[in-house]
Amino acid sequence: MRDVILYMSMSLDGFIDSDREHPGMAIPEGAELKQWKLDHISTAGAHLMGRTSYQEMSSYWPQSGDEYAAPMNDIPKVVFSKTLSDAEAIWPVTRVARGDLATEIATIKAGPGPDVIVWGGGRFAGALAAADLIDEYRLLVQPLVLGTGRALFDQLTDPRLLNLVEALPFPSGVVVHVYRPQRT
Repeated sequence: MRDVILYMSMSLDGFIDSDREHPGMAIPEGAELKQWKLDHISTAGAHLMGRTSYQEMSSYWPQSGDEYAAPMNDIPKVVFSKTLSDAEAIWPVTRVARGDLATEIATIKAGPGPDVIVWGGGRFAGALAAADLIDEYRLLVQPLVLGTGRALFDQLTDPRLLNLVEALPFPSGVVVHVYRPQRT
């Protein structure tokens, strides 16, 4: 069974998006953190995302010369959307999932291959968290305080316990916190 692993940058005060600054872009990541990300995303079996992230990423990565471009373009993508018609015409190796979120995720997890990632997309990631569909959180906590914005867990209706698996500090000041849900 494959795991769903969320990668999300956030500010120290817990915001994943804000009109003040984007937590994933505020602090230069440095070579060590970039290599850590590349090592992990390059082995993903699929990249799950919502429509908004898909539209933003598909207009950028195919033309990018950045080191992230190769894995982002090569990893099979699954876009969760009720409105997109043909995502593969825009970004190859992409399919649209239109069904119930939990059912679609269960099907993906039961499929063959390595773990799948969710990279970006606050509203989509929040919906996955609220439905308890994330098996591992890799939260990249930036040394930045925003004071206001969108929280990753703003869609939860009840508290959740997470077990810290690992904490990795990087020279940039970013600390990657790896958590797994405590499930009974």
